[in-house]
Amino acid sequence: MMKNFLQLFLFFIILPPVLSDRPPVALAQEHQGCFMLNPGGSLVNLSEICPFDRPVVATDTPTLGTGDIQVTLNWNTVDDLDLYVTDPSGQTVFYGVPQIASGGQLDLDANSGCSEANAAPIENIFWPTSQAPTGNYSIVVQLFSRCVESSNDIPFQVQLLVQGNTQTFTGSITDSTPTLAFPFSLPLQPTPQQELPTGS
Repeated sequence: MMKNFLQLFLFFIILPPVLSDRPPVALAQEHQGCFMLNPGGSLVNLSEICPFDRPVVATDTPTLGTGDIQVTLNWNTVDDLDLYVTDPSGQTVFYGVPQIASGGQLDLDANSGCSEANAAPIENIFWPTSQAPTGNYSIVVQLFSRCVESSNDIPFQVQLLVQGNTQTFTGSITDSTPTLAFPFSLPLQPTPQQELPTGS
């Protein structure tokens, strides 16, 4: 505590007069976080005394589990959306039950409880090859928590892979519609085609 106070005192009281007769220095934005340039031109990390609520998270695309079924949720805010997939027996994979008896498992849970600030979050649930039971499944996307003050819609995309066949579902989570569901089946049922009217 005393160390933090002394660092703040040095930063706000002692250094400004020292730096005031120096010309302004333009710096490239090479670092994320809380830094300052000392009189000798060295970069000083002030992360211990800066009031950041959540750590900054790298947005590199992680390796995702896949197999007979892979359900991947993407969105582009720091809010906490959650992905649920229910199998034909009624068991659901989600953050609270990351693995179920039929083999379904959650291997990525982004922005969990607003404890990180990932602006390109991904959640992923999959069944390894030859483990997914046949039948009807349900995907649910739900707003767990808004992590910043906002009432804007949260657009999302769900990529569904079923035994090599892909489908994409899109939607928006809102305060009035915090949950959306998408059914699918294994094997994947073809989309019904409209019959063309026949001539008389």
